[in-house]
Amino acid sequence: MDFKEHLKKYLNDSQIEELVSSFDNKEHKGFYLNINKMSKDALLKLYPNIKEHPIVENGFLYDQDEYKLGKSIYHELGAFYIQDPSAMLVSHYLNPRKYEKILDLCAAPGGKSVMASLLMKDTGLLLSNDLSKSRANVLLQNFERMGLGNVVVTSFDFSKIKDEFFESFDGIILDAPCSGSGMFRKQEEMRADWTYEKVLKNAAIQKELILMAFDMLKEGGTLMYSTCSYSYEEDEEVIEYLLSKRAAKLEYIEDFDGYFRSPKYKETIHLFPNKFVGEGHYIAKIIKPGKLAVSNDEKITISRVINSKGNSRQISTYLMNKKMPKIVTDYALRPGLELSTKIADKEVPSHHYSHYQNGTNSIELNKEEAIKFIKGEPLTKNNLVQGYRFVSYLGMNIGVAHVVGTALKNLYPKGLRKSLKIDESF
Repeated sequence: MDFKEHLKKYLNDSQIEELVSSFDNKEHKGFYLNINKMSKDALLKLYPNIKEHPIVENGFLYDQDEYKLGKSIYHELGAFYIQDPSAMLVSHYLNPRKYEKILDLCAAPGGKSVMASLLMKDTGLLLSNDLSKSRANVLLQNFERMGLGNVVVTSFDFSKIKDEFFESFDGIILDAPCSGSGMFRKQEEMRADWTYEKVLKNAAIQKELILMAFDMLKEGGTLMYSTCSYSYEEDEEVIEYLLSKRAAKLEYIEDFDGYFRSPKYKETIHLFPNKFVGEGHYIAKIIKPGKLAVSNDEKITISRVINSKGNSRQISTYLMNKKMPKIVTDYALRPGLELSTKIADKEVPSHHYSHYQNGTNSIELNKEEAIKFIKGEPLTKNNLVQGYRFVSYLGMNIGVAHVVGTALKNLYPKGLRKSLKIDESF
């Protein structure tokens, strides 16, 4: 079955033609602002031609031909996260509250987790998981850059440990692995790679995942199911499967002119690129009946041996949620906010912690110095307090330096160093 034919399960011929013809139009780009680092007014002064997202507060749209935001120093400092405008609606409609415990089950590269974490205002616990360890490491980098303090990164196969998390989470994001037709405009190779067999294979996996996610949800909790697929088999049929197996309820997502609702499950929405800014999403908001009880935070610090060679031991200290399940504490890639690393008798503040803190007491750099620092170059300055210090640009921390005399020895992580150009960065 070809792509157009399989869409006839819920679209008529003219709707299919409108959707498919939009794949050749220009991609819509968006980003989510980290207001902990930059105000909306400051952002608009830097990029006056951006537009506000039609629904999401602190979400924005931009023209990638005008602004190279992925190469901006503000991106490196965690002032914003580049994210598809339609994908932003998942965390927006979950709307996690302070102190909640949230699971993002298939989280990489991390946009939905970033937005959920910021909405929680550095409280509660957000468990951001990806089965692929390499993709989970991308999560780590993104959360460090954004300076998030309430996120724990794991790379678990939850199908093997789901019983330990039965009815554990106030909210769950399941952005399920899918055939990826919602990426057709963004990545032309996805069009060539699409097959109906792939749709059916993914739908079988999605049905297993949605049951597992629902079982890990507390009574009264919310499950956000989403895909970047236009296939009825991966969207409505997965919802139908859940409703036939569990006592789940669909919550009607508020009306907006750009949403498409298929006849059977009008509570859910399709975001088509010919109707809504973005590259395409399907979103369903699912409630588990009952009353939700949310408890307050309590934080503790723990230490973990990262590396041990001979007499040299590298120990990292983390700030984490006290109610963390033991399996997470023991096996998370990162069990919380990394505060520092101790090697022998030297305790060095972490790059993560530098981005978490504001730049009030940091060494302020100018444009040229900031670019050199991100590239990994050492700097020289006079009259500085000695020791390990944070360095910043426009009040946003860049990283850690070791001040010895007039030298700022650069501790910017080697794997993150890059060259930026002033005309692209400022």
